[in-house]
Amino acid sequence: MDFSPLLGDIIDHGYAPGYIVLSYLVSVVGGWTAVELLHRRTSTRGLYNWYLLLGAATSMGAVAIWSMHYIGNRAITMAAGQPELQIAYSPGYTAGSFFLPICVVGIAFYLFSVSETVNIVGTLTGGLLTGFAVCGMHYMGQGGISNYEPAYDWRYILGSAIVAVVAATLALGVFFYFKSAWTNSWWKRLACACLLAVAVSGMHWLATVGTTYRFRLATVGNKNGLSRNATVIVVLCLAIGCCVTLLVFALIGQRTRNQSADRAQQVVLACATWDQEGRLMVTPEGLLPCSKITNSYVERSFDEVFSIGHPVFCWIFRVSRNWKGVADLIPGMRNHLRTLNYVKDSREGSTSTGPDKVKTSLDGTEDYSQAFKELFCIAACDLASLIQEPLEHIGVLYDEIISTGTVRMGTKATLLSRTSGASILNDVERGRTGTTFGRGQLLFVVRHTNKLESAHLQAVGFRFAAVPNVIEHLARSMQVTADELSPRLDSMRSYSTPPQILEPGVHLACFALRPLFQRGFDVLVCKGAKNLLPTMSLPIPELSRWHMDFIRRMDDWTVASCLEWLRKTQFSRKEEQHFAGSLFDGITALADQIENPFFQEARLTARPLRAPCRSPSGSQAMDEAMIVGFRVITDVYQSRALNRRFEFTPSRFFLCQQHVYKNSPDHEIFARRIHREFAAVVDRKDAGNGLNPRHSSHGSKLYHPEMVSHMAASPQTPTSRWKWPFPSRDPSPNRVKGDNSSEKNLVEVQSEVPSNPPFGGIHVSNEVTIDVSEVRHGDGSPDIEMKNLGVYSEAGVAPIEKETFVDELMSLTIGERRQQR
Repeated sequence: MDFSPLLGDIIDHGYAPGYIVLSYLVSVVGGWTAVELLHRRTSTRGLYNWYLLLGAATSMGAVAIWSMHYIGNRAITMAAGQPELQIAYSPGYTAGSFFLPICVVGIAFYLFSVSETVNIVGTLTGGLLTGFAVCGMHYMGQGGISNYEPAYDWRYILGSAIVAVVAATLALGVFFYFKSAWTNSWWKRLACACLLAVAVSGMHWLATVGTTYRFRLATVGNKNGLSRNATVIVVLCLAIGCCVTLLVFALIGQRTRNQSADRAQQVVLACATWDQEGRLMVTPEGLLPCSKITNSYVERSFDEVFSIGHPVFCWIFRVSRNWKGVADLIPGMRNHLRTLNYVKDSREGSTSTGPDKVKTSLDGTEDYSQAFKELFCIAACDLASLIQEPLEHIGVLYDEIISTGTVRMGTKATLLSRTSGASILNDVERGRTGTTFGRGQLLFVVRHTNKLESAHLQAVGFRFAAVPNVIEHLARSMQVTADELSPRLDSMRSYSTPPQILEPGVHLACFALRPLFQRGFDVLVCKGAKNLLPTMSLPIPELSRWHMDFIRRMDDWTVASCLEWLRKTQFSRKEEQHFAGSLFDGITALADQIENPFFQEARLTARPLRAPCRSPSGSQAMDEAMIVGFRVITDVYQSRALNRRFEFTPSRFFLCQQHVYKNSPDHEIFARRIHREFAAVVDRKDAGNGLNPRHSSHGSKLYHPEMVSHMAASPQTPTSRWKWPFPSRDPSPNRVKGDNSSEKNLVEVQSEVPSNPPFGGIHVSNEVTIDVSEVRHGDGSPDIEMKNLGVYSEAGVAPIEKETFVDELMSLTIGERRQQR
């Protein structure tokens, strides 16, 4: 058909309502995908965050803007729908208009996310760039029309630009504000996406209304341009890709919620990491990084409750202060549990069977406590892998266990009651608190990071948030109340700083024991520092001999008797008068802090005790302070929380904390004890995988667990001599021979180690000397013959943990009670 008469004429056009609606929906899908990706960004650093930025820019630029434009132009019907007169596009401009909004929007998104908080300059700049990307893409795409020459009204150009800039600034500003305040739930992100789509669609249609199309004959029938249908197909493919992305996000979110609900009923290890501003590290969803330990702790009796006073908790508490001593054992622990069909591959991060199966599979030959220790170490290793940090850097175990699953999903006030009124009364009689028990238990490792460490964690996909902004998210995921969780998190924030320890000098202390009905005692400690007794310092740097003689006069006196004697006695020496006044003031101040009558019945231990304290010079080495203690056993019905300063904690846990101060020599001793405890596990791992190097190349079946690292190479001559020490008799103090020794380079301490063999307790060392000769039979086949067997043995005592001042106070207090009986 000849269209020459139409050359230069303005062609009438109309609009298809269906495509208008479709263009807006496409823009919404692209904008929603973009904000979902931006929602998961945690920093401006790291490949993880750059990939998210690229994805968000592509979703916004290629789908929300570019695809919306071409779907919108598809709604334009030229010349009453004649096929030959419909709009066609040239490839060059079409491709250019595709990449332009992606680049500009990427810069705008980056500017929005430079700061953790929303600022006016960044918001205005980002909104202006986003509006420019929308307008620039529109007019560049219009310039790619090959068979028409568009003409524009400047008033519509200005109005469409204002709509694009204002709506984009408002949408992105609100979104990033919600993100910084952790209130951007999915429907709020969808609302921001709809507002972004208004910016794009509003600009497009306002500009389109002010556009006229002048026909150009030369381009009719151009086969190089993109057809209208081909453009629609490309656009729909991009939109479907965004829909798939949103579906994946929805599935991930549902999976996360399901995992949170499951973990609220399990024993879980979580990471509470704090930055220098006191903000908590969380995932982009506002949850704590965590790793499952097991479904539940198997309690062998009603009296064996997994709490901070449980021996297993004390063990893992000490391990968390010395990760280096257990790190090389974790692969063996993992393989050991895998042989029990208890754990899957570490990448799956879950257990295949419940703890009951482990209990039955042990069949009395192994302790379930050991299996739980292994599970804890494996969970800690998996948690370190999750946050992409070395095991030594994930932090130390918090001194409380939080019961989770106490609030039903969907309610805020309904508690899951596991106990009846009678059982609650029994708990009170046994000295337990009235805390509501949940079905799950949450353990925390706490840590404080510096600026560089915080930046690294943000680069790998985590965010730091103020606790009030995420407390509701965390409480819902743990199925606890926010009022219950908030004070625990505040305590963890201070707990992650260097632990409190005594100052140098002389201190008065109260050692109060609260008996429990079932067994054992609780010790009165400071709130927030459960390793410290209630103390009051005296204004003297140290105790001289006459000080000790003065205190010895009041040995085994009650507090009331001591105060009365110090107040009424007239001392002749001026030094004694001053010291008596200091003692009186110190005892009175300590009594005022305790605020309980039982302290008046406490008896003085006249012999001063030594306790670790901070070095006065500020060095890393620990010093010792002098403690003059008052000991007492309270009433069995004494409440756990004494007052706002002090509370009772299990005596086993308090004693455990006396061995974990920084650079304690007990760290190395404990690490060696761990390796002895799990040596059989490591050996079983080697034996089970068929790669045991303990057998000689001659096929000899002689074997002993201690032979491997000391065995010489295969003999090169028919007769050779092998020496197999059990282990070496090398008298050097800290030397353990052998490449497979699990006790090499366990810890780095600055204290001197006694020159004793490296094992604790009594250590037996054997050296076996065997002559091995190769004997050939008549058929020429070789065989092995042993002769001249000799054995050498020696025994020694290795370093053991020294008794602390708590051991001595405990012995005196309990011994006194037994004598009274």
